[in-house]
Amino acid sequence: MQHCTRRSTLRVIGIALFSLFAGCSALSTDSSDSENLSFERLDATAVYVTDGVELSMSAKVQTVDGTHNADLLVLPGDTNTNAQKAVKWLADDRVIALLGDSSEPTWLSWTRSEAFRDAFQNRGYGDGEPDPSLVVAAKIGQLVSTYRYTWGDGPSDSDVLRAPDESLVTIEKKTPPE
Repeated sequence: MQHCTRRSTLRVIGIALFSLFAGCSALSTDSSDSENLSFERLDATAVYVTDGVELSMSAKVQTVDGTHNADLLVLPGDTNTNAQKAVKWLADDRVIALLGDSSEPTWLSWTRSEAFRDAFQNRGYGDGEPDPSLVVAAKIGQLVSTYRYTWGDGPSDSDVLRAPDESLVTIEKKTPPE
């Protein structure tokens, strides 16, 4: 008959803890998963990510230091960017991505602005439930189209990077040739 010794009990606990922590690293959804992504359009798009956006960018994505060089601007949902500036970016054929809990309220405040009404032919706006975590907007002709993304739990960096890539592909297909 085997006796339970203190040494054998500690060994079993140590092995269990080691196994638990070793498994946690395999399930992690940190930025390292964004390095294994492949993109259809995002890797060929100049992306500006403003301060305040918590997103680890894949090395495959070309980031730029200023908004003037960007084709895609990633802003926090609670950005202090005003509607006039957003309208100018959209009119210049730039794509805007608002990331965070306040992305839809910010987007709706821009669409209700006089600057937006004067620049685009959109005559309405949509308010979805639940509020999206990411709103991607682009001008197509004289209209602005939006693509809204919601995740059950907080999205991983790879989720957030895949969404604008998908939007960019759709935008490209909808944009009439010049």
